Amino acid sequence: MLSFDLSNQAAILSAIHHFIELSLNFDISDWELMTYLQQLTPAFKAFDQDEIQYSASIQTFINIIQWIDDGRGECALVDYLDLHSLNQINEIRRTLVKHRPFILAEIRQFRDQERDNQKLFLQQVKTIIYDHYQVLIVRVDLGYLKASMPIITIKDFYTHISSLIKLMKDKNGCFKHLLGYGLALEQGVTKGYHGHLLLIYNGSKHAQDWDIGDKVTKKWESITHHVGYGRHSNTKEIKDNYDRQGILGIGMIKREHPSQVHNALKVAQYLVEPEKYGQMLLVKPLGRRSFFKGIYKPHGRQYQIKFVPPPIDTLYVLTGNQNDTAWLNKLLLSDQ
Repeated sequence: MLSFDLSNQAAILSAIHHFIELSLNFDISDWELMTYLQQLTPAFKAFDQDEIQYSASIQTFINIIQWIDDGRGECALVDYLDLHSLNQINEIRRTLVKHRPFILAEIRQFRDQERDNQKLFLQQVKTIIYDHYQVLIVRVDLGYLKASMPIITIKDFYTHISSLIKLMKDKNGCFKHLLGYGLALEQGVTKGYHGHLLLIYNGSKHAQDWDIGDKVTKKWESITHHVGYGRHSNTKEIKDNYDRQGILGIGMIKREHPSQVHNALKVAQYLVEPEKYGQMLLVKPLGRRSFFKGIYKPHGRQYQIKFVPPPIDTLYVLTGNQNDTAWLNKLLLSDQ
């Protein structure tokens, strides 16, 4: 019945999230309910950690298994669940329904937060572009090798991310002449914990974006002690394909080229997407965020620019267009 890999923390949490959604939105049988609990409970406990915060769906599951543990005493989990009466099963279903408002509230909060993050990041990207004659934009996806996922917990992921952010702040090596960045952390069913990184360099200092992309992916692999991997979109083949479709928004972007600027802003926009609730991290270390951006101080010089970019709110309208969303998806490697 379960199609998920239960060998790693990220996959187990995705399976639990799926179970909670399935239970709340579909009429699953008592047998299915018990089978999910029998399989997911020991898997979850094997990877549970202190000092972390779970999403509302995972917290719902935790409350259910705590209620079961309080009632079963020394009885084995499988035996106890097999002996569950109709009243006890109904109590589990009531607990699920009782937590529905918390899950819906979390979805609304996630969308509101992502909209705020998106607006602030777009404003920063737009400022950087118009402060410089040309910028070099590099798009990198960061993840972990399939074989290494069983040993990677959310704390490991954030340790690696913290090391990466420190290097970006120091602006040395492959991050020299970095003007700004955006980093969105997500979770996929098969990809596990992963991040989408947008890097903006001074285009007067760098010209070979594919080389930077290669170096950044190697830096991530080094940070993770080679259990992680990185892929970037700045190869000639990928960019030529985007260019033919008129959607190229990475590589060298010149502020006086309207289509380049427009496409670059749309790439930045999709990095933080309010509708990507399905890729939301289901667990985080206490007090940590899932989106990071660099600090950029505008230099304040004025330029005669032929093209005035659309307001940030106008770009929001574009996300509602199905065609716009379709090509934006092509700029991301599979999130799943």
